[in-house]
Amino acid sequence: MLLLALLLFFQAAASAQSVVLRNFEDDKIGAPPAGFVMASGREASLGGWTVKLEGVERVLVHEGKPAPHDSFAVAIFTPLHYRDVQVSVRFKAIAGGRAAGLVWKYQDPLNHYSAQLDLVRQELVMYRVVNGNRIRIEREDDLELDPDAWHSLKIFQERGQIRVYLGGIRVLSERDHMPRTPASVGLWTGGDSTVMFDDFRIEDETEDAPAGAAAPTNKQ
Repeated sequence: MLLLALLLFFQAAASAQSVVLRNFEDDKIGAPPAGFVMASGREASLGGWTVKLEGVERVLVHEGKPAPHDSFAVAIFTPLHYRDVQVSVRFKAIAGGRAAGLVWKYQDPLNHYSAQLDLVRQELVMYRVVNGNRIRIEREDDLELDPDAWHSLKIFQERGQIRVYLGGIRVLSERDHMPRTPASVGLWTGGDSTVMFDDFRIEDETEDAPAGAAAPTNKQ
């Protein structure tokens, strides 16, 4: 019994080490968060990402600037790469185009997946971008969401399948058509959207990932 208890304890510890939670509480106010690299596409501004206070808590804010409607900006978490991954975030769109979401299997602005919640159009869309060619692969519209509320988005990318959850409810699903190679994950926003992000969580779902491969890098 003692041996079994110890085995379960170490398995749980290894599992906990594979989770990263970034709530930005340890990041400097007025500066970009540690561990992220910013990029943009389709004529969006590269800057605009800073940690700010929202009440008594810190959040990551993207300040939107005038840009084409299909422009975008991303904040990519760079310390770790994943083949299969679960990634989630909470966000509140407060101005501009009010579009936000997640990217995964991210190689660069021209190659990645994205899930984008557009609170003006009231739709959730999943795209695959290959060599700059953006392909819409799933879409759910007529969502009737409160544009002024916080929303949560979660992606499961595992064993050749992708599932997208909005507010804990599965909304989109699709087969994975990209190579199963290690890649980054991150935050997505429309180039003209001002959005607050919090509780960015990553969990390594790769079956052959070494224990502790994704050690936490921020206060949890």
